[in-house]
Amino acid sequence: MVIIICALLGLGALGFTLFVREQDIPPAPTENPEARHLEQRRQVLYDNLKDLQFEYHQGKLSDEDYQSLKSGFLYDLAGVMDALERIEQKSGKPRKEARTAAQGKPTEPTTAGTVRCGACNAENLATSRFCGQCGKTLG
Repeated sequence: MVIIICALLGLGALGFTLFVREQDIPPAPTENPEARHLEQRRQVLYDNLKDLQFEYHQGKLSDEDYQSLKSGFLYDLAGVMDALERIEQKSGKPRKEARTAAQGKPTEPTTAGTVRCGACNAENLATSRFCGQCGKTLG
């Protein structure tokens, strides 16, 4: 008797899982492949910066090489963050990083067409959304 009940429960569970209707399955979330690619690129740049800093602290890089490579990575990172910001504005769905406020003081206008970053005091183009030196959001 117990075997028959277990067999019926097993068949019922198997039948329930095999005969799920299409309308019962929730739709898969739509994700922008460009945004996913940019998020992966952003993570790679963060990892590269972390590795670069480690190599510098180990004494494997000179100050000039470190600063040159760091500024290149930060410039690329600012471009990626800007592209992510534009995608976010088009979709109307904010990313987690975009919801947090940028650290540091607000930006200060300098010469015509440039803005000074409040975090690192570097000059950037007025059309830039992120600092080319430190990657922080320009206000």
